[in-house]
Amino acid sequence: MEQVSSLNVAIVGGGPGCKAIMDIIFAEKLSQLRMKLIGVASRNPKAVGYLYAQKKGIYTTTDYRNLYKFKDLHMIIELTGSDTLEDEISRTKPPRVKLMDHVAARVFWDIFNVEEQRIAERRQAEEALRESEQEKNAILNSMSEDVVYHDMEHRIVWANSVASKSVGLTPDDLVGRHCYEMFHRRTKPCPGCPVLKARETGEPQAAEMTSPDGRTWFVRGYPVRHVTNVIAGVVEVTLEITKRKRAEEALRRSENLLRMLINATKEAIISIGQDGLITLFNPAAEKMFGLKEEEMIGQPLDLLMPEDVRDRHRQYLESYFATGKSKKAIGKIVELPGLRSNGKVFPMEISLSAGKHGDKKFVIAVARDITERKEVEEERKTLEAQLQHAQKMESVGTLAGGIAHDFNNLLMAVQGNVSLMLMDIDSTHPTYERLKNVEKQIQSGARLTSHLLGYARKGKYEVKPLDLNQLLKETSDAFGRTRKEVMIHWELSEDLSAIKADPGQIEQVLLNLYVNAADAMPGGGNLILKTMNKTHKDMKDKVYDPKPGKYVLLTVTDTGTGMDDETMVRIFDPFFTTKEMGRGTGLGLASTYGIIKGHGGYIDVDSKKGQGSTFNIYLPVSKIKFEKAIEAAEQFIRGTGTVLVVDDEDEVLEIAKELLEAMGYRVISAKDGKGAVEVYKKNRDDINIVVLDMVMPNMGGGEAYDRMKEINPDIKVLLSSGFSIDGEATEIMERGCDGFIQKPFKMKDFSEKIMEILNKG
Repeated sequence: MEQVSSLNVAIVGGGPGCKAIMDIIFAEKLSQLRMKLIGVASRNPKAVGYLYAQKKGIYTTTDYRNLYKFKDLHMIIELTGSDTLEDEISRTKPPRVKLMDHVAARVFWDIFNVEEQRIAERRQAEEALRESEQEKNAILNSMSEDVVYHDMEHRIVWANSVASKSVGLTPDDLVGRHCYEMFHRRTKPCPGCPVLKARETGEPQAAEMTSPDGRTWFVRGYPVRHVTNVIAGVVEVTLEITKRKRAEEALRRSENLLRMLINATKEAIISIGQDGLITLFNPAAEKMFGLKEEEMIGQPLDLLMPEDVRDRHRQYLESYFATGKSKKAIGKIVELPGLRSNGKVFPMEISLSAGKHGDKKFVIAVARDITERKEVEEERKTLEAQLQHAQKMESVGTLAGGIAHDFNNLLMAVQGNVSLMLMDIDSTHPTYERLKNVEKQIQSGARLTSHLLGYARKGKYEVKPLDLNQLLKETSDAFGRTRKEVMIHWELSEDLSAIKADPGQIEQVLLNLYVNAADAMPGGGNLILKTMNKTHKDMKDKVYDPKPGKYVLLTVTDTGTGMDDETMVRIFDPFFTTKEMGRGTGLGLASTYGIIKGHGGYIDVDSKKGQGSTFNIYLPVSKIKFEKAIEAAEQFIRGTGTVLVVDDEDEVLEIAKELLEAMGYRVISAKDGKGAVEVYKKNRDDINIVVLDMVMPNMGGGEAYDRMKEINPDIKVLLSSGFSIDGEATEIMERGCDGFIQKPFKMKDFSEKIMEILNKG
């Protein structure tokens, strides 16, 4: 059907109805009718509608027939209400023109009024919708989240201001564009897009996404349905969580670092919640207690303690968590016993710190196993006691050595005079036997000083390679003949190394140990002697720290009464004895200790009351093999030449001079080292040998020897001392001195030493 661009109408009748219809047409309120007014006819030129038409510039006429001249007139609306006029118009109008009579016009008016009402209602609805839209926009624009509505083509239909601001555009600029283009700078939807998933599944979706600028977003998609339940689009709600994610990541890193530190620390770290149960148990705690973290989480802390302290500890924790007060442990370091999984109790040191997480309290315990420290403290106490004991023994030893030195000088004077007197008489002289008895007493006195020097570790007279097995057999056989109630057993190593020792002093050690063992077995028993080769590596768990090297081990075991701990602590003290008054000097084991120490060896004892005793003696191995001793002649040897005798003791100096002159020597004397050097400078060409004391005022024997050797590198010197060859004497010997003789000495021994040195090349 041909569409008409507009419906050209003319009105017959100029009253108020005419004006009303004109208003409708002019206002285009019935725009769907597309009416156009082209003329108005009225017999009353003053009618309101007629005048209104003129005012509007519409063609007017008093004769309706004039309206027929409009070739494009489509309809005449008759508003006069005259049936006659209506009939007349109906007869006269051109066939192409339609006629709407006054009845139809009234119906039209009624329709218009209804439409007007509908328009008013629609306006109200539109206004309400507009207000609702504004309210919706205000609500959505006030949200901190980005809110975007997508159609089914994934295009933006609407966006709130937060969403538009996030990309620097207005909401209108976003309409019709794809979100992945605007927000993610992509040409296609993001992988895992919750908006697409919501559209596809019809269910709300959520995901975390990262934009190109590094920001993180929490995106949710909500499907929107029509009343027909068909999905029309998807609402996207996006919240930027960059700060929160960074905070979470920082917290996670902090927690990871804290956990790494907790796991890396060597101290046990245990956390206890307000319920008294363990919430953290680090690897150091696992190692300390022998339990796994998964075993201990949720377990009470007191399971890590012995039963006798559990109740007290549990009550303390309950009191603290109930009151928040602590006077004993929180913020302090306390010592408590710990319990390992194997049931072993050990000492531990605990630092307790308290904290709160929300309204919940917790306690962190940092525990340290102090077993080793306790052992070190005990060892330190033991070593301090040993040091005090050693210092005491050293002090007594120094005193004993000094006494022995001075006493030997006195004995030297007596021995020298006796020797001179014996030269002038024969065995038939009435005083001969008396002099020989004096000489025996001198030797007894010398043996006593040897005990003192042995304790003072200054008793090695003649050190040489020695076969300990041979010495053991000889001494034990001799001892066994005097103590037949003691059964002696030998377990001697066949390939035993030689030791570097003074035979007389080692013999004294052996006899001391034999006597000590026999005294511990008054009714008889077994004495077991063992020897074997050892090294410092075999000497473990000892109170001493041996020097590296090879050693010979001698063990002397008896089946006697044994010793208690109190006695064992004091057995090497000088003058300590368990024997009755008058039956022992208390110097036997003391001198044994000193002799072994003086030989660079070690001695210890293992004993229990009623179970016998075992003495272990370690002596350094000699690099030189032992040789059998050669018996010396009994008479003194005469000689010739000049001897310089140096000694600060007048009696010793005088008796040495007389002995040497009796042997046939010319004697020059000096009373100290400084005087000896001066005398030697003047008489070096005449002096054949120097007999030099070691301990003197002004200048000692060692320095005097060095000065004289500078004068004559080929000088021959015999050291003479009330001390032994140990210490300074050994050092002088190592610097080239020719020999050493211990005071008091017999004339025979003195003459042999001098002749031995003079006969050297």
